[in-house]
Amino acid sequence: MIINYKYKTLEENPLINVCKTGVDRCFTLINTDRAAEWTHDGRFSVHDDRSARLLRLFIRELNENDSGEYKITVKVSEDYSFFSEFYLDIRDADCCQKSISLSAAAGGSVNISCRYPQSHSADVKFVCRRSGSDLCAEETSVKESRRWSAEGQMQLYDDREQQLLTGIISHVTQQHSAEYWCGVQSDPGHKSFITRVLVSVSGTDDSHTHIHQHNSKSRLAFIQQITVFCVA
Repeated sequence: MIINYKYKTLEENPLINVCKTGVDRCFTLINTDRAAEWTHDGRFSVHDDRSARLLRLFIRELNENDSGEYKITVKVSEDYSFFSEFYLDIRDADCCQKSISLSAAAGGSVNISCRYPQSHSADVKFVCRRSGSDLCAEETSVKESRRWSAEGQMQLYDDREQQLLTGIISHVTQQHSAEYWCGVQSDPGHKSFITRVLVSVSGTDDSHTHIHQHNSKSRLAFIQQITVFCVA
């Protein structure tokens, strides 16, 4: 999942810390003072876009133990900092595949089908293509039910009654071999990545798309509350 956090400080070099609240302390998960590049620590990654004053927090391989209260602290100076708190509720998504592998011939089409929980029927749906550390380097989204949305060679169709997102990549080449993700966006600051889709395009004339599914469940994170505090 990705959480986007907008901050307003005009300082050039803030120190940003992400921690999870425990009984008597907040356990640091990751921190960064770097600008315009990803910082990684285990399952956690952060990216600080200082020109946009936007912090992106990415958590991989969610599990039930990730449920709890988190704090993002922006330290401007020794005397001044501010922080935002949010609570994550992690739930198993019985409806959904965790991972799908697809293969297709060059020149053909790749058909992606991803299910999502009924509770997210009204949310925006998307398919992202990963590039390096950026899980959502290229994104196509659909906001309406039973209406095609197209961007480049990618088309998306959201059937909210069936809780099924369909994506078609047409006229594929070997450059389309990549990692993609299906997901839902419940608000501008919160993306949930549900199904990982590995696409492999070969140069053969086999026109069929082959599908291999991994039957482990996906997990979704629900942000229940975000509160911002300033500390002088």
